[in-house]
Amino acid sequence: MSSPTNPVVSFRKFGFVVLPGFLGSAEQEVLRRSCDAALARVRRDNRETAHSTPRISLLTETSGDDREELLAAIVQFASSTRVCALLRAVTSETPLGLEEVHYYHEQLKRDWDGDWHRDSQFGRPEPERERARFETSLAVHVRVAFEDDDRLEIVPGSHARWDTPEELRIRKGPDRATALMPNATRIQLRAGDGCLFHAWSIHRATYRCAPIRRTLDVVYGVSER
Repeated sequence: MSSPTNPVVSFRKFGFVVLPGFLGSAEQEVLRRSCDAALARVRRDNRETAHSTPRISLLTETSGDDREELLAAIVQFASSTRVCALLRAVTSETPLGLEEVHYYHEQLKRDWDGDWHRDSQFGRPEPERERARFETSLAVHVRVAFEDDDRLEIVPGSHARWDTPEELRIRKGPDRATALMPNATRIQLRAGDGCLFHAWSIHRATYRCAPIRRTLDVVYGVSER
């Protein structure tokens, strides 16, 4: 699915927008250098995280005396005028706070298919509690790819409505990793592309040992009203 030229229109209609060439080569190089250094450190220091998992948390899993220096370029990007202005545009001026910064990478141990989910379900396993969160709060992912990345799948428009019976059966049932989610579309990012998507959308990723994956993902949110 191609996104309209206007990112606000795309985000509000589909729950996501792809931004071709969002990062120039110089900015990609600076950000990737910081992210790769953090990933190498976590892989060195932890036998499980970053070996069997598809991502690391740059804010909570990066350690060392030079931690602040290592993360400076990433924090600068996450708080940049360009990113904040884009967030304000697509969320009707709703102020969003920085919640988490992830770095997605290829696994080292096995391929696996992720579960279909809405981020709103985390910490809210009961459908009633999750739906209340879904209706009264907001979270947005801002993602930039340093290598071509087609791992993310989204059900367009699901950010603006609750599940159909079939979607809820898949998302909460035993076959959460099925490839048969109705109307799902795969997001294609080239190196340097950006993607904004609504965290309450129904989505998942498929995780592979190859090809290499290097994608920075920043999560912004606003609490329930």
